[in-house]
Amino acid sequence: MAIDAATLRNELDALTDELGHLLRHAAAHRGGVNAQTASEPIAAAISALGVSLSDADLQLERLIRARPIMATAAAFTIGVAIGLLLRRT
Repeated sequence: MAIDAATLRNELDALTDELGHLLRHAAAHRGGVNAQTASEPIAAAISALGVSLSDADLQLERLIRARPIMATAAAFTIGVAIGLLLRRT
């Protein structure tokens, strides 16, 4: 199951919105901290994570396109290893 960049971006946006809501709610109960100020570094970190994941996705796609046989063999090997591990437990 592959996750495309648009789905990942939507999930990160939803996470950012939910985290902002939680921070505003927590700040309202504490009374002293501005929720907007507290949520800005977290929102920036989530945004940077989204950019990094997008870049990693593109890099992985280029690698797979450059060496499709090796990528298929690696995926097969990983699948067999996980299958053997799950079968034993």
